Amino acid sequence: MDGRDLAILRALLMDGRASYKSIGRIVGLSTSTVRSRVLNMISTGLITRFIASLDLTALGYNLIHVAVKHRGDEDYVMDRLRLLGNILMSVTCVGDITVFGLASKGILKERLDLLPMVLQPHSILYTSSMDAMPRRLLHNDLRIIRQLLMEPRASIKSIASKLNISERTVKRRLDYMLRHNIIHFTVLINPSAMRGFINFSMIITLNDYDSKVMNRVSSMLDSNMLLPLIPVSQNRLVGVLYSESVDGMNELIRRARSIEGVINVDFFIAQRVQWMDEWIGKVIDDMLQKE
Repeated sequence: MDGRDLAILRALLMDGRASYKSIGRIVGLSTSTVRSRVLNMISTGLITRFIASLDLTALGYNLIHVAVKHRGDEDYVMDRLRLLGNILMSVTCVGDITVFGLASKGILKERLDLLPMVLQPHSILYTSSMDAMPRRLLHNDLRIIRQLLMEPRASIKSIASKLNISERTVKRRLDYMLRHNIIHFTVLINPSAMRGFINFSMIITLNDYDSKVMNRVSSMLDSNMLLPLIPVSQNRLVGVLYSESVDGMNELIRRARSIEGVINVDFFIAQRVQWMDEWIGKVIDDMLQKE
C-alpha cells in the first residue's frame, strides 16, 4: 500500500459510490489506474466490502457505542449485548478491547443502565448514545434502500429497472436521503492489511458542544483522517485516523489533547472490523410488508 492507494481509499471511505473517474480527478490518476488499484486492494483483503450505511435513528432505533475491556471472549460479550438490541458493528482493538455499535428500541436510559450488569464481569471503558429520531420515509425510499443494502454501488439505471420505477425518481429520492444523512456509502477495510500504516481511532470528549472546538479538532487532524469526525453524542467525537508510525500517532493524540475545550482523548488501535447489517434488510422487508 502506497500514498496513492491511501488517497483512493480515503475517497472511497468518504463516498463508497464515487466513480473511478471522479476519484481519478481527485488523486491525479487515470480511471483505469484507479480501477486497477481498487481491484488490487480488494484482492489483497484491504477492502473487504462496499457498504450502504443507514442512519438507524431514522428508523426509530437508539444507538449505543460501547468500548469493552474483555478477556479475549469477544463472542460471549456479543451474545450478552444482543440481549439489549441488534449489533451493527464491532471493532476489535489491540489489548482485548472491542468497540461495539448497538441499535436498540425502547427507552434509551434503561438500556444504558443495564449495560454494566449485562457485561459483568467485563469493564466498560466508555459509552456514548444517540436517541431515536424517526423520519418519514416513502415506500419507494424503503425499496431503494433495500436494493442499496444488497448492492451499494448499483447504478441508478439498474435500481430503477429492478424496482420498475423511473430513473428520475430513484435519483431524486436517493439525493434526498443523502442530503438528509439518512444513508451514507463507504467501504469496510481490514486494518491489519494497511501495510506501512497504523489504523487507529480517537474518542474525543469536549467540555461541551462547541462548533468552534469541533472545527479546531477537525482542522488539526484533517491530513490524517480517513473519515470526517463522527459525532456520537452531544460532546463526543470519534476520529478514524492513520499514521505511518507509533511516534506520529502519539504526536496526533498529544496535539488533540492540547486543544482548548477538549477534556479527554482515548485511543484504540484497530485490528479487525465487522459490519453486521443483515438484520437491517429484514427490518426494511417488514416495514414494506406493513405498508
